[in-house]
Amino acid sequence: MGSIPPSELRVPSNPGERAINDYRPIKAICIGAGMSGITAGCMLPQKIPNLELVIYEKNDDVGGGWYENHYPGVQPDLTPHTYQYTFASNPRWSRFYPPGREFEHYLKVVAKRFGVYDRTKFRHKFLTARWIEDDGQWEVEVLRLDDNVVSQINLQDRAEVLIRCMGLVNDWRFPDIPGRQDYQGKMIHTARWDDSYDVTGKRVAVIGYGATGVQIMPAIQPLVKSVDHYVRGPFWIAPAGGTAMEEILERGERLNFDHPAEEIEKFSEKPLTYLTYRKKIEHLCNGYQAGLMRDTEAHAQLHAIIEANMKATLAPKEGYFELLKPEYEVGCRRLVMGQRWMEALVQPNATLFKCDIARFTKEGIEHPDGTIREYDAIICATGFDTKLDNANTPILGQGGITLAEQWDPEPVAYLSVAVPKFPNMFQLFGPNSAPVAGSICHTMEGACGFVIKSILKLQQEYLKSIVVSPRAAQDWMNQVDYWTSKTVISGTCRTWFKRNIEKGRSIINWPGSAMHAYRAWSNPRWEDFEYESWLPEGQSLRWMGNGMTYSEQHGTDTTDYMSFTDEATVLTEEDFKAVEDKLTK
Repeated sequence: MGSIPPSELRVPSNPGERAINDYRPIKAICIGAGMSGITAGCMLPQKIPNLELVIYEKNDDVGGGWYENHYPGVQPDLTPHTYQYTFASNPRWSRFYPPGREFEHYLKVVAKRFGVYDRTKFRHKFLTARWIEDDGQWEVEVLRLDDNVVSQINLQDRAEVLIRCMGLVNDWRFPDIPGRQDYQGKMIHTARWDDSYDVTGKRVAVIGYGATGVQIMPAIQPLVKSVDHYVRGPFWIAPAGGTAMEEILERGERLNFDHPAEEIEKFSEKPLTYLTYRKKIEHLCNGYQAGLMRDTEAHAQLHAIIEANMKATLAPKEGYFELLKPEYEVGCRRLVMGQRWMEALVQPNATLFKCDIARFTKEGIEHPDGTIREYDAIICATGFDTKLDNANTPILGQGGITLAEQWDPEPVAYLSVAVPKFPNMFQLFGPNSAPVAGSICHTMEGACGFVIKSILKLQQEYLKSIVVSPRAAQDWMNQVDYWTSKTVISGTCRTWFKRNIEKGRSIINWPGSAMHAYRAWSNPRWEDFEYESWLPEGQSLRWMGNGMTYSEQHGTDTTDYMSFTDEATVLTEEDFKAVEDKLTK
């Protein structure tokens, strides 16, 4: 087994002789260079001094799911005018809902611009990590991948901080249906799409009705001889445009629209104009939460709009609306943005099957009643392992407990970021991190800000470890339950968000909006954590150092707290005169 030189114990022996803001060196290892890993790779080096950051990524490039998923029709559910970083604004989107490849390109541009590539080791697959109590460090094992399997070797690295940026869905799975090896046609999972395969003129089956399934089917429907779509249960389908439908309708369009060249040029040359446009779109998205609150007029209106739109769109095929209409309320499970899917489904060459699949056969798919449908290709849009604990890549915390054991029967992470018994470990886009309204990019930045504050606390106060208390983690879940009880999410429906338990607790939803999450992360409750210090007993405040700041000790600018910013108020002669007049009266 090879090894990367481990991080040394970075604890200066003389903290009392150092300036209060002369931060000790610290190392962080980040697992994954998808959206959350890119967020960490951009933000941490800008905010944390003396930081060594290493990102391990199994793929050849950044992007995570956006790098891996390139099936026909892939695109963001949210318009990228809101689904982009606040610190990296792109005014050049070709369409309101552009293709997935365009968004992947954006992520690569951001990663290049902010130096993420320089900090990332590609083709390094995370295997395991364990907390070394005596050293206050994480020992991480990765597999360096190589085209020549024989030359692949395991490597070890160490760091004070471990950041999981592995996403909610990164371990794709074929459906657990008998006979997969018997099928002699082409079987493809959407997460491993074969770009060389041409579906034109083929008899195709699509299995799965999440966001992926309803994107790929309408993309291939005009090309194929026939397409059968298999769904297991009913589900509500949102109309065109989702939460930003108002903007699409204002443009006189139904589903999407191109941004004219002159508009792109205006957005590019006038940043304030584009910011105003982004704020307009994000404001529309931020307003969605009201429609999820139980027994409200807003929810009644949302339900009525979606039901009426589904009924009208599916009307050309008798019985399809009744097959797809759920008993549960709109919003109990994640809404699918599937207007194009419904319109494709009512075409002559498309058929809906709401049934289980008994097994795969040599020719195709056998139904429970024994009917066999023959296919040239079967496309599996059947999702991912959604346990979130990544049990096949174990992480061992205090006392050797694994994350899978800690998260049995369900994952619990304080504010979605920290886990009891796992010191100095943080995660972006962890359990209960997805807001019900607003931009996930905004929440990633907020969670990353929380991680940054935690690392700075470790650095400045010479802490060996910081770990959330079990009590605080339980209080967090109590808050999740309290908020959920007021929403239609608490209704009776099966969804992987609830681990397919009809009345289960959502393991995905943040208890509120993106704005709510950002504010919750902005001011950490340090009393919710437990600490170990490198400083001796009775010297817990020795981190305050020699009474000076770094600039005083090294003769640099000591007035950096005085700055002229856009927010600064410049007092005018009129201001002073107004007060003088008041005083003389």
